[in-house]
Formats: sequence, structure tokens, C-alpha cells
Amino acid sequence: MAIYVVQPGDTLWSISRLFGVSEQEIMALNNLATAEIRPGQELVIAAVEEPTKPPTPTVPGVTIHVVQPGETLPEIARRYRISVEELVRANPGLVYPGLRLRIPEAPPVPITPPEEKLETECFRLTLSTDRTSYPRGTPVTMKLTKTNICRRTQTLTYLTGQRYEFEIRQNNRLIWRWSDGRAFSQAVQRIHVRPGETLTFTEQWPQVDSAGRQVEPGRYRIVAWNTARELREEVITIYVEIR
Repeated sequence: MAIYVVQPGDTLWSISRLFGVSEQEIMALNNLATAEIRPGQELVIAAVEEPTKPPTPTVPGVTIHVVQPGETLPEIARRYRISVEELVRANPGLVYPGLRLRIPEAPPVPITPPEEKLETECFRLTLSTDRTSYPRGTPVTMKLTKTNICRRTQTLTYLTGQRYEFEIRQNNRLIWRWSDGRAFSQAVQRIHVRPGETLTFTEQWPQVDSAGRQVEPGRYRIVAWNTARELREEVITIYVEIR
């Protein structure tokens, strides 16, 4: 039993001839309704003698991963923070336990902290963090600013004492919300922002979910907005990495 990664130009017929099995056997073992396959797809091949390859020499600066029983390419790619496509390009062909995979070097993480800007008729909203990538457990500092870019004073109306909101999401799933558990006055308030004036709101996400549990490493989306009636539809987003 082995795993074959489909290469560009492969067909089910050519793969069946390569391993001496029938197309029907491959389809049945992989629950395929049709013979359609795509590059990068992993196919289980039955009754195949695993090929013997010469040991991959150890090269300074090159990471080698020895495939363990039950491991899949997506799992290995996630572990080393690279894409499955990059892993397949570096290791074309059959994948089986004991195979020494070359792990391509992951692209360098930008050192410039992320920043995103959004402009309305009279305001510029800016969302930023103090870095792009964070060690696990290190608080993420988030900053939301709003600047009056018009030539006249602008009035903003708040239905409660809350002035802004930060949310952390992953794959559109809410992980954490800054305002949860906080109390705000319920009186309507109006503030006046002079031309060129900037108001700044800074908070920290302690890398926990809404239940207070430490989040896992991965890519997270920070969503922020000003809660004024005139601006609350203007949502701004950036991404950070927890490693």
C-alpha cells in the first residue's frame, strides 16, 4: 500500500499502467465516482511494492523529513509552513513510510508590521499591529486610528460608550472579541473631530479564545471598526501569524 501524488499530465489510465493495477481498483480504493483526477491529488495504490530509493544525502541547510506511517502530505506541509504544491515539486512521485522528503525552505516572513488603510468621505481608518509574526503566548498589540481628512469638523454619534471593536477570526470563525464581558454606558454620545485630528485606540489580544484557552499556531485575521453610527459599516482587516 502506498500513496501516489498525481502529476501534471497524469491520467487514471497512465497511473494504473505505471503500477500494474486496474483503473477500477484505484477508483474503488479512493472512492472516485469518475476517472477525473487533478495534479497534487493523493491516491492510495494497493498491492504495490514500495520502491527502494538510495538514501538522500544530508546537505547543510536542507531539511529532511522521514515519512511516518499514517502521515499525509498536507500534515507534513502544515508542520513546515509550506504549501502541498511546494512539497510535491520538491519530491515528485510516490510517498511511503520511511521516505526521506526534502523540505523546501519556507519563504521569509516580512519584518514590516502589517498595516491596512480604508478611507471614507471624511475619515481615514488605519489598522496595524506591532509585528507580523508572534511567538505563541506573546500578546498581539492592535492599533486602530481614525483621522478627519476633511476641511471641516465632523460629528460622530455613539449609541453607547463603546468607541471601537476588535475581533479575532480564523476561517471566518469568531475566536475572540474585545468587548465581550465589558460594560458600556448606554447613553447616546456625540464627539467632534477637528480637521486633521487623529484618534487612536490600542488594545492587546492575549492569544486566547473567548473561553480563555490558548489558541493554536496558525494564521489569524484581525477585524476592527469604529462603532460610531457614521462609521460602523466600515470594517478593516489584517492578518498575523502565531508560530
